Amino acid sequence: MDLPRKALFFVVDDDPVTRLMLCRFLERHGYSAQGFANGALVIEAFDQVRPDVVLMDAKMPVMDGFEACRRLKARPDASHIPVLMITGLNDDDSVDRAFEIGATDFITKPIHWAILRNRVHYLLDNIEAGHKLSVAARVFDNTGEGIVVTDSLAVIQSVNPSFTRITGYAAQEAVGRRMSLLKSGRHPPDFYEKMWSDLLAAGQWQGEFYNRRKDGSIYPQWANISAVYAPGGQIENFIAVFSDLTALRESEENLLYVTGHDVLTGLPNRHLFHERLSFVLSEARESGFMVWVLLLDLDRFKVVNETMGHDVGDALIVEVGRRLTAILAGRGSLSRLGGDEFAVILPKTEDAQSVAQLGGLMLQAIRIPFVIHEVEFFVGASIGIGVHPLDGEDAKTLMKNVDAALYHAKERGRNNFQFFRNEMNSRALARMRMETSLRLALERQEFELYFQPQIDLASGELAGVEALIRWKRPGHGMVSPGEFIPLAEETGLIIPMGNWALADACRRATGWFSSGIKPFRVAVNLSGLEFEQPDFVVRVTEILASSGLESRWLELELTESIAMGDAVETLVKLKSLSEVGVRLSIDDFGTGFSSLKYLKRFPIDTLKIDQSFVRNCAADLEDAAIIRAVIGLAHSLNLTVIAEGVETVGQVEFLQGHGCNEVQGFYYSRPMPEAALLEFLKRRG
Repeated sequence: MDLPRKALFFVVDDDPVTRLMLCRFLERHGYSAQGFANGALVIEAFDQVRPDVVLMDAKMPVMDGFEACRRLKARPDASHIPVLMITGLNDDDSVDRAFEIGATDFITKPIHWAILRNRVHYLLDNIEAGHKLSVAARVFDNTGEGIVVTDSLAVIQSVNPSFTRITGYAAQEAVGRRMSLLKSGRHPPDFYEKMWSDLLAAGQWQGEFYNRRKDGSIYPQWANISAVYAPGGQIENFIAVFSDLTALRESEENLLYVTGHDVLTGLPNRHLFHERLSFVLSEARESGFMVWVLLLDLDRFKVVNETMGHDVGDALIVEVGRRLTAILAGRGSLSRLGGDEFAVILPKTEDAQSVAQLGGLMLQAIRIPFVIHEVEFFVGASIGIGVHPLDGEDAKTLMKNVDAALYHAKERGRNNFQFFRNEMNSRALARMRMETSLRLALERQEFELYFQPQIDLASGELAGVEALIRWKRPGHGMVSPGEFIPLAEETGLIIPMGNWALADACRRATGWFSSGIKPFRVAVNLSGLEFEQPDFVVRVTEILASSGLESRWLELELTESIAMGDAVETLVKLKSLSEVGVRLSIDDFGTGFSSLKYLKRFPIDTLKIDQSFVRNCAADLEDAAIIRAVIGLAHSLNLTVIAEGVETVGQVEFLQGHGCNEVQGFYYSRPMPEAALLEFLKRRG
């Protein structure tokens, strides 16, 4: 056995011949050995030298081996050193006593030298392995990099102190939870799909990405993830070692700040302005909001600069920047493009009138006299205003037209603002006004739930209702869901709207059932944005608990696009909901891009056939074939089938004849408010 150094043995035996033979035996095998005649001497020797192993006779004068072993094991500096008892005593009491006081092993005399050699080698191997484990443990505990060990399903098994320091999660908070605990939300699903694909294929992945700390802050990290394989070749664990790149990114950001900001005013410069404008326009093209740009140029600044000197001109520019910043008060992004030219980016602004008011306030601020070096200056400004997408889809076109508006303002006598065009697109303005109204609708309680019955075809009884959100907009009456739901999706307002709808549906259902109405299913639609929220499952369970509704009466309707998103995350969420008793259905089945593999894995209870197939099912052979196929597929998977959009007796008969379980549609009832639903239930007995 190769050791990093010669192992030192203390040999303690009152018989000089045995002691000498043991020492010679150990030295022949490459070890160092020192002999002692009794236990008291070896205890004294420990104050000068620490051996690797002690070979101890049991019966000795002065102090026997049992007492010497007990004293050694009581010393903090010696408790880890193995003691091998070598004695002629081989009765049960002696063996038990030796192990009770801490002996590592027990060999009887006469000594069997081959056994002793192997026992010694085994002890030293254990010492070396223990040393390596100790070093590994110290590295694990003291390295500055975060380390996390998971099982094959990415469930955390252990973390080191640096993991806690970087993420904010203590070990007891992290262990047992999935690595998605740290998910930042900044990366699209295909990023993680590619990472897992590479990791499973190569057994290793490294790269930079963002994670989220316990306090909600997002940080960049460099991670190296390795797979650990079991003897059979299957993955047993993953080990991730990661570094917090926050300090490095801050250093880079400081450099970017210097290169992207005006030295005189500290405002973003022309370069950063164009970067921001391009970014905002890119977002606007995806989300459909308007972006306004205001270009301001000081009047008579050249005269001040040339007559009073650049110091005064610079001080004037600084003061103009301060006043404009105060006027904006966070409403938009102000930049100095150079000289006496400033620009403002206003994304998601409601209408042209509010932009005009802002332009007027900016002009007003500039008209107030400036006092620099005890000298009073009067300057004015001209402002050109343009809006995306009406005045330009891209930054270059938009800025060209805003510059033309500024020129027009100067032609009109300066000290005024001008839009690039006088007529704004009425449709875009109407959309912006609707968004503003939609944001206020929740707090003004303008939404209400309507309910559409779902009928069991076999019994003719009510099986459930679908809760549908409706908006009664003041001054406009009922707004079609087709108008405001897509806008709510685009703006993210669908999340608070969905929270309200789910809570209201559960609360009302609890009231119905408490009043004696026979319980039935209440189905609530989900949007993709709602389902993607990290706390979605927690929120559903909290709403159920606060409303008092039994989970078995709640059904959540998911679109195919939701169900076929991030398969791992979707499966976890759906299983969590199913385990607490919530029913799950796939809405508009057949209109998306379903994966039957996922449909089989997911704990789905119901498939809803889209009304586009139901509409002509009695006459159109293709629609009829699709419906029969969906019903057959659903029943083979033990799923319930609901057909929506049922309007005629012919459709009812067709669906009933082919085994459809439930239907909903105008044939039975239109969606109706709560009062009408209660009347409907009363009529049906």
